Amino acid sequence: MEKKMKEANSKVNANDDKLYVPTVLSLLEHDENVMSDVQKEILEEEIAELPQIVEGQLNVAGVYVYDLGEKLEVKAYIRNGLSEKVILRKVPFYILNSKDEILAQQMFNLESLGEIPAHSARPVKLYFEKQNVKVDTIAMDDWKVQFDSRLKASKTVKTQYEDLPEDIDIEDKLVFDNFLNELPELNEGEVSVSTFSVGIQKGGNILVTLVVRNGNNQSINMEKIPVTLKDGNGTVVKSELFELKNFTVNALKARVCNLIFPTGVNVEEDVALKDWSVSFRLEELGSQSN
Repeated sequence: MEKKMKEANSKVNANDDKLYVPTVLSLLEHDENVMSDVQKEILEEEIAELPQIVEGQLNVAGVYVYDLGEKLEVKAYIRNGLSEKVILRKVPFYILNSKDEILAQQMFNLESLGEIPAHSARPVKLYFEKQNVKVDTIAMDDWKVQFDSRLKASKTVKTQYEDLPEDIDIEDKLVFDNFLNELPELNEGEVSVSTFSVGIQKGGNILVTLVVRNGNNQSINMEKIPVTLKDGNGTVVKSELFELKNFTVNALKARVCNLIFPTGVNVEEDVALKDWSVSFRLEELGSQSN
């Protein structure tokens, strides 16, 4: 085993005025439950020996690199110096020497690490396939692991409804709230459109209810939205470009949007079309999903 604490993305200068932040051990619930206190203490000691990181920095620091034969095992800590939790997904990693020559490089999917809380450090083991390693051996005193310099952390944000009817029933409000809470996490700066329901009304109109979430720090104005409606067999029955009038969603808010597709069908009562689906692009009528 080649073991040596390695700094990845931070340079510490005792004479500068940067704000450095401590990071505490953060484990997934399973690891928290199965690890002994002694194991946790060892991890905490490793974290304490790592170079400091600056407030607002997302950092990876390597602990050891070990040649398993077919793969190269690297133990590292992902450290979050941000004031908010982050979620990492597909991230390119490099192993470099002191000359910044690339010794190995590989893309890793880190979704299994879950949310990394603010000012915390989460251990991870990276397994580089030998085909992605460019050298026969890596010197124990001359290596470091780091992210691709273009990596940007994804901050997740929470949204709350705005402009719901004042006379909405408590039960209906609860249904909308539960729907919002169960949607996939929204990254800062993202806008998402999700289908709440599809149904046909007594008058024959198909009503599509959407929930638009705004993860930006400023309001957005949606003028047009392409919507394709498919039946339970995946056949396109309606496809239109809707023009929205004065549809603004404020920062970190969610707003309900109702779209109506007129039909020539009359029904005696409202019917939910639970097996129908909505996509946000224009498609040819009568076509089917593959």
